[in-house]
Amino acid sequence: MQILIDGKDVSDFVTVGSCIHEDSVSGRSDALSVSFNDDTDSKTNWREWNLIKGTEIEIHTEQFESGSMYVSRISVADGRFDVRAQSVQNRAWDESTQSYEDISFFELLQEGAKAMGLTLETYNLKNYTYQCVIRLKQNWPGFLKQRCMLEGAGIKIYNKKLIVFDEKSFESSSPVGTINVEDFSCQPEFVTSDDVLRAVHNRYRTVDRVIDTSVGSGIAYGKGVEVEVSCSSIGESRRFTKNIMREKNKNEYRASGVVAGCEFSAGITVRLVGSVWGSFAGIYFVDRVVTDMLHQSQRLFMRKLIVGDY
Repeated sequence: MQILIDGKDVSDFVTVGSCIHEDSVSGRSDALSVSFNDDTDSKTNWREWNLIKGTEIEIHTEQFESGSMYVSRISVADGRFDVRAQSVQNRAWDESTQSYEDISFFELLQEGAKAMGLTLETYNLKNYTYQCVIRLKQNWPGFLKQRCMLEGAGIKIYNKKLIVFDEKSFESSSPVGTINVEDFSCQPEFVTSDDVLRAVHNRYRTVDRVIDTSVGSGIAYGKGVEVEVSCSSIGESRRFTKNIMREKNKNEYRASGVVAGCEFSAGITVRLVGSVWGSFAGIYFVDRVVTDMLHQSQRLFMRKLIVGDY
């Protein structure tokens, strides 16, 4: 395991007790938790590092790379020196209010990436234009997560990059691997959501008219909801309401489990095979991965691919 702190390799001067990386494409920052032995007589002496919040840290193994991350919390207790890091700098969480007129989706993403000190990468997105968008007392990660949800896009922050992609395109890609019953280290967990939607009704009043649209999923046991989402046309309203419904219903079937190795990452699809799983078997989109870099194992959090016109 190689550990870099502000670009300096400290691998020979530390004793690692645990190293956990959380990889997500659900709009939140990736996270890294590292625990070092705190013993002044050992080779680990964090007191000489002058480690502070915002310090860059990066960890590599043969199978996995954390990417550049920023220290957000430091603690010392019970003979341990613990470091928590995130994939964005603390300034990304600053809240502010700003309005935009005649701005495109890509321009919003680019402005957010710049404000967070990131480079923008996009995949298979349509560059819609908005008449008016208001960021009201929001930080950039939260604001972009909401906007991407309305456009059916996934968002990931990794290695100083803001990565935004069309979810349906990524879901339709070929599975990167097959997971059989025996591949799980322990019994996986499966669950269905009781919060799916049958219909979404958006009613928004502009300066000179009322925009009123509804979309349905055909799920008889789902519930109907009413929203008031800012929009400038019927087409935009239908697109937004459809993606609001997708955001809820895509999590109807979920699974999680631990596998050996570190080959998977968030944002890929895998195939779960096994008659013992019944209707839960099939292709899943991995939206979160917790990697134990010390013991070379991963807990996968997945959702079964959504069926229907979303």
